[in-house]
Amino acid sequence: MKKNYIKICTIIGILILSAFALSSILVNEKPISPKAENGVLDLRNYNISESKPIEMNGQWEFIPNKLLDAQEFDEQRSHLVQVPSLWTEYDLEGKKVPKYTSGTYRLKILINDSQEILAIKTTNIRMSNAIYMDGKLMGKSGIPAEDSDYIAHNIPYVSYFSPSREEIEMIVHVANFDYASGGGILGSIFIGDQESIGKLRENSLAYDWITIAAFSAMFIYFLGSYLHARVGLGQLFFSLFCFANVLYAVSHGEKVFLAMLPSTPYELFERIQSVSSIWIGLFMFGFFTISLKPFANNSIIKFLYILGILLTVSALLPVKINSGLQIYYSLYIFLILTYVIYLQVIAISKRAVGASYLLFSTFTIFIYFTVGTLNVTTNYAINSIPPLLPFICLTMLSLYISNRFMDSFLKKEELSKALLRVDKLKDEFLAKTSHEFRTPLHGIIAISESMLEDRKSVLSEDQEEKMGLIVGIAKRLSNLVNDILDFSKLKEGDLRVNITSVDLFAITHVVVETFSYMIDKDVRVVNHIQRGQFVLADEERLRQILYNLIDNAVKYTIRGKAEISCYELEGNIVIEVIDTGIGIAPEHLRFIFEPFRQYSNSSEGTGLGLSVTKELVHIQGGTITVDSKVNKGTTFSVTLPKATHNETMQHPFSLPMPTVIENKGRKKVIIADDDHVNLKVLIDTLVTENYFIIAVDNGQEVLEQIKKHPDVDLVILDIMMPKLSGYEVCQQLRKSYLVSELPVLMLTAAVRPEDMIAAFQSGANDFLHKPLDTSELKTRIRNLLSMKESSENAVKMEVAFLQAQIKPHFIFNVLNSILSLSYIDLDKARVMITDFANFMRGSFSFENTHSLVPLEKELSLIQSYVNIQRTRFPEKLVWKVQVEESLQCLIPPLLLQPLVENAIIHGLKMKEDQGTVKLTVNREKEMVVFRITDNGSGMSEDQLQQIWNIEKNNSRGVGLQNIVKRLKYYEDASIHISSEENKGTLVELRFPHIQSEKEGC
Repeated sequence: MKKNYIKICTIIGILILSAFALSSILVNEKPISPKAENGVLDLRNYNISESKPIEMNGQWEFIPNKLLDAQEFDEQRSHLVQVPSLWTEYDLEGKKVPKYTSGTYRLKILINDSQEILAIKTTNIRMSNAIYMDGKLMGKSGIPAEDSDYIAHNIPYVSYFSPSREEIEMIVHVANFDYASGGGILGSIFIGDQESIGKLRENSLAYDWITIAAFSAMFIYFLGSYLHARVGLGQLFFSLFCFANVLYAVSHGEKVFLAMLPSTPYELFERIQSVSSIWIGLFMFGFFTISLKPFANNSIIKFLYILGILLTVSALLPVKINSGLQIYYSLYIFLILTYVIYLQVIAISKRAVGASYLLFSTFTIFIYFTVGTLNVTTNYAINSIPPLLPFICLTMLSLYISNRFMDSFLKKEELSKALLRVDKLKDEFLAKTSHEFRTPLHGIIAISESMLEDRKSVLSEDQEEKMGLIVGIAKRLSNLVNDILDFSKLKEGDLRVNITSVDLFAITHVVVETFSYMIDKDVRVVNHIQRGQFVLADEERLRQILYNLIDNAVKYTIRGKAEISCYELEGNIVIEVIDTGIGIAPEHLRFIFEPFRQYSNSSEGTGLGLSVTKELVHIQGGTITVDSKVNKGTTFSVTLPKATHNETMQHPFSLPMPTVIENKGRKKVIIADDDHVNLKVLIDTLVTENYFIIAVDNGQEVLEQIKKHPDVDLVILDIMMPKLSGYEVCQQLRKSYLVSELPVLMLTAAVRPEDMIAAFQSGANDFLHKPLDTSELKTRIRNLLSMKESSENAVKMEVAFLQAQIKPHFIFNVLNSILSLSYIDLDKARVMITDFANFMRGSFSFENTHSLVPLEKELSLIQSYVNIQRTRFPEKLVWKVQVEESLQCLIPPLLLQPLVENAIIHGLKMKEDQGTVKLTVNREKEMVVFRITDNGSGMSEDQLQQIWNIEKNNSRGVGLQNIVKRLKYYEDASIHISSEENKGTLVELRFPHIQSEKEGC
């Protein structure tokens, strides 16, 4: 009893809350507007053009039972009535106006003399009407008459007119001989300028169309979902509930149904209005009773279903009858709402799946029900509430349905997991058996190869030949185990493929790279496939197909080449593998793809490789053919569906590219993988290590990010990527970075040893197989970063240490110069001693291991060096410095001093007359540009090329290559040297404008 009391209180509370929410929406403060008094609406003190449309409400003149013009109206006795309202509510000298009659309304409107165009808009004038302004017909809906021969057609409309005088006489003819509750002007008539009335009309139509569009979309979606699966009757009822709302929206408000189909008989239209109201309640009831069936009472369900069907039938009766039942239609919907709320309260108390969403939807339905009822009986318009509520209702109901389906899905997933566990037991047996075969085979191969490669072991020629035979047989047996496993899966239909768009160039490039490190005979593998070719296939299985075909081509080619090419044919891509091998006899071609079949000139193999290849092609929706000529070669053609580049970029889970997780001051890592799920896993793994992470999904983007972030500490590459493979990216990186400068960790799902060899040959530091073990991944990354950090520390210490290695002859020459000056010019000797001391202090300062120093400190060191040289050679050297005013920045230590030293010593050493060295420092946008020029002997093109050759530059000083090496760690930093023999040299160095150490991190 107590529980029922709580439920009833909850229902009452929800209804009260809905009522308060509704009142807050409907009872809004409207701007004060003039009211009609004694049949006159005075607008002379009202600026129509600057105001919203005016509701012409108030006291109108009315004459019942007659349709009169202005002159006839003056001759009759009129009555003052309140507009808007039903005329059955009028009290005309103690007499009531009958429901079925006609009448004439009149209102005089006083305005200022205006030449602007005005407009009026009607809302609800039952059941037909005609409006006259100063005797001219302005608009009508239906054809009013004084008897039942009238034509009913109540649809809102807008009319425009230009007033000719300050007093406008408005006559409205109204007739109703059908609607049971009576006729009259039930909704306000608006007046305003053409712009404001136009906006009012547009807003009303927009509200209707938004509601129609929202419910139509849900109707189509859920009806299609039901028809597709034929399960979940609740979906059908929900789609019908949405359809009923669409019917209600098109038949009420601005009545867009009649606007689209104006020839529709109004009797039929009125029945659509009535049926839509009943169906909203009936289908809503069906949806909730099915969704909350465990909590519903069957007797109540049957009663409300039967009542809804009876009311639907009653709506098809003549208008005079069904219009009198409107109150019962509203009462029916109210009963359903009450019972539905009751069910929802029970469902929530029982913790039913998703039941909490239903209360919000019912809350919005209740508001619409109330406003819809007021729209029929009073002057409240449906569009007086915001159009957001339909979306709230639909969202809540959709979430409820989604929640139920997700719950059902999770239960089915649990059952599926149970079945998979049983299936896995079967697969484990095969996997363990194959592993038991593989382990001893790999052991035999490893021991045999080690004996062959071990030079200390004494084997006769015959023994070496037999050991080689053992290795060959073991490898063939190992391949046979792999082929048998694949063949058995294909035969049972257990081999699953994941068809996606695959970059054909990337995958063939990886396979060809792998073979380039494997082939030990005079056979070349050439890839003619261009970038931009994509096929629909399983990436790993396509790789296996190409590997088998190329391996077959190389195997049967003694000397020559194997070529891979492709072309487009009827929407497909044909991949050709052509070799110059021994070929296949015509009588054997038809058996080439049969399992365990070999032809007479076969040198090795088990006869399963091509059979597995054919099945792999077929399960990916392709075909494979072969064409061969003995001693000329063989061509295998694989046809697969063509894909587009856009399909390649579609991911079940998508990340923005590039994804950057900034962590200033931490190690910077670039991750590259074309699978966004794998990227997400890698990101989540490395985030816990507090790295600065840059994630991209193709090889080209890696190189672009390296340009933007030259201070990257580590690159993690997937081998198979679009645009550029991991091998290609690594090869490009090694052109600019040594192995110790930028470590590269490669990832792949392939498990062949050849892939690992190819990775290291392309310049990788380390290699990991997928799926990755996170602990192993973190450990490998830490080791690679430690190696790089050690390399960086060595470079920094090299800078400080090498500068500290002051050349003995330089010290000897300076001391001699000081000694000589002490006899000639003591003041110059003192100045030179001061410069020498400053230079030595800067040289021995181990602050040079810092990454950045102030520009003025570097300039001070340069000036000390220049002063010494100018003192030694006063007639030989002209030094000029030009620094942009107020320029302050940080630069790496010893960035400029070695360049100035080279310009003085090497640039001017061959010059007989006076030489000039000039240093200019300017800021250009976000870069600081340093230019060091001399008019010395200059260099030839060959000498310039030799400077950039790392291997030939073995200088012990802090040379150019050390500077170039450090510039790599700063974005957009660069150095350029131009020189001309006997004219001089220009060194231009560009460095980012950095004002604080944090910016340079």
